[in-house]
Amino acid sequence: MDWLKRMNSVLDYIEDNLDGEIKESKITTLSASSKGMFHRIFAVITDMTLSEYIRKRKLTQAAADIQNTDEKIIDIAVKYGYTSANAFSTAFKNFHGITPSYARMTGLGVQSFQRFTFALTISVNQGGNNMQYRNIDIENAENILGKMLNKEHSFEWLREIAEHNGVKSVCDGSRAAVILPKGVADWDLSDAILGEFNLNKSFNYRNDNSFNFKISRKQANDFITQLNTSNADNNVACININTMKIITTDTMAELKNKPDERVISFNLEYLKEALNFILCSDDENIEVCYNGIHEALIMKSSRLYVLVLPVRIVY
Repeated sequence: MDWLKRMNSVLDYIEDNLDGEIKESKITTLSASSKGMFHRIFAVITDMTLSEYIRKRKLTQAAADIQNTDEKIIDIAVKYGYTSANAFSTAFKNFHGITPSYARMTGLGVQSFQRFTFALTISVNQGGNNMQYRNIDIENAENILGKMLNKEHSFEWLREIAEHNGVKSVCDGSRAAVILPKGVADWDLSDAILGEFNLNKSFNYRNDNSFNFKISRKQANDFITQLNTSNADNNVACININTMKIITTDTMAELKNKPDERVISFNLEYLKEALNFILCSDDENIEVCYNGIHEALIMKSSRLYVLVLPVRIVY
């Protein structure tokens, strides 16, 4: 469809010029519509303004440049349209939750706002079952898998990403993540094999007493921002699962013996990495499963699965 090609041509143009000037006149020409009309169409389809989309894409690319190149931060700031280091640092921290210099120094996971592509989506209804087909940002997901490796572990099969029948998986003893290929049924992790160890049992340790719920992508991103700005003791984040909020160790001690309160503590960086991994899916929601004190927190979105083991706190 011509209008679909025109919309994508605008996105291609924006992507090619994130580090340069994006001209409204060019957008008007490519979209074959007036400036106001294209902006309104874009906002209706994406639920965000075009300027917001461009800003998020620039900050995503800026973070990649900071962590993957030796280019000066001020030069990166100028490249993506910021006139001062302070303006860039403020925008970067508001989006990623950490400063540019801290992102470079630590290599911590940052927000990844992926480029849009407009497509015609067909949902086929057969006997009441909606067959939905989604894409996943496999490249980002696999990059995070690589960060989860324990390259010094005594077992060789924990030092590399394992692949079996198209299922990719990794485990470092404290967390595990899996990418299923297209077409595999939900929760079928029978091919998530590390050496002679199968992750299926770990991820399917769910029962009627499990606390199962969903969070939106926005909630997950907001939670990452909380984690980035928290003053965690010894890099340990105490979480109230009921509210998905960070709590103090004192509050956790008060709540841990109350049956209706679900509290758990994690290595801060491990939890952020798990959230960044699961957000590589383009599903609108993330399924969360928690069985109880000292059990793993499990998250699933589309073909991505991740679990994080808690850490114990001595009160």
